[in-house]
Amino acid sequence: PLQKAPQPRHDQDATDPASSAYLIPPSDVQDICVGNVLSPPTSAVSFRMAALSADIPHTTSLSTTNRQCSSGLQAIANIAHAIQSGSISIGIGAGVESMSSDPMHELYDKFPPQVDWEVVQNCRHSRDAMGCLIPMGVTSENVSKKYRLDRSALDRFAAESHRKAARAQSLGKFRAEITPVGDVSRDDGIRPDTTAETLSKLKPVFDKAEG
Repeated sequence: PLQKAPQPRHDQDATDPASSAYLIPPSDVQDICVGNVLSPPTSAVSFRMAALSADIPHTTSLSTTNRQCSSGLQAIANIAHAIQSGSISIGIGAGVESMSSDPMHELYDKFPPQVDWEVVQNCRHSRDAMGCLIPMGVTSENVSKKYRLDRSALDRFAAESHRKAARAQSLGKFRAEITPVGDVSRDDGIRPDTTAETLSKLKPVFDKAEG
């Protein structure tokens, strides 16, 4: 609720003493595009507040984009196109998501699309249109069944993927792709000790009976 939000401090100095360490002065950023799928109604406000908190001036424009799982990439593409066209020189393409805040397997039950269901169910492409309600996790289960991909094979593949990623990380292969933020300088999603046996103990989310 808004009444629980901290009140603005008009005497607050927004100047960050560490700003001299920025690769690019915040004042040089002309546009920001943030990719986000499961956006609350106030998401644009949240992103705007984050930008201002990072010393980016209020004259810098900001927009959001939603292209499902490609939203972050689309944000980068939008900024790249703006630079290529000459409308801006410097911009930020970003992406943010919190899957734990909005579990996809509950999404359509809690927030059904606001459409004319009679029209959708009786149109020429009703099957495809109604298929949009199938969450991606359920789609992955359907694909696995169609191509007879069993759980153990997928767990082995996932474990091998983590092993390869951990080795690449140890060799510094990702170093040039990551700009350190505070004490964070590496991807923490890689689990070098993961095994197929460990993964097999994870409970299925979308197909609880056979997943």
